[in-house]
Amino acid sequence: MKRAIILAAILLLGCKNPFSFEPHDRNKTDPPAPPVPTVPSNGKFIKNWAYPQDVTFRWQPVSGTQFYQVEAYTDSILIPDNMCHFEDKIPSNEASITFHHYGTYWWHVRSYSPNWKWYTDWSELYSFILPNPAD
Repeated sequence: MKRAIILAAILLLGCKNPFSFEPHDRNKTDPPAPPVPTVPSNGKFIKNWAYPQDVTFRWQPVSGTQFYQVEAYTDSILIPDNMCHFEDKIPSNEASITFHHYGTYWWHVRSYSPNWKWYTDWSELYSFILPNPAD
């Protein structure tokens, strides 16, 4: 009886929906190479001292993409505590994200298509700098 209760607890706590997992469809293709970031360019100093400030992100489009995802971090170590923005289901190869604080940020992008087995890999990590208005 104890085993059944423990097993039920593990299943209930560890798996929200036991029927939600689906193996990859073997008929789907492997994803292509990840998008290539273009704006802001790597290491770009953005000369705008007004906050909040919208930063435009662009990347080379990936053929067949349904949507893109962009992540921005406050550190080059990509852990959840350092993530400051996550944009999902971006329909084109451009997004605008509002930043409220100066500093150095790191960003990358990936794309998704229902015809692929999974998302593309994340792009190369790019950085940009928002200036301190007090300087």
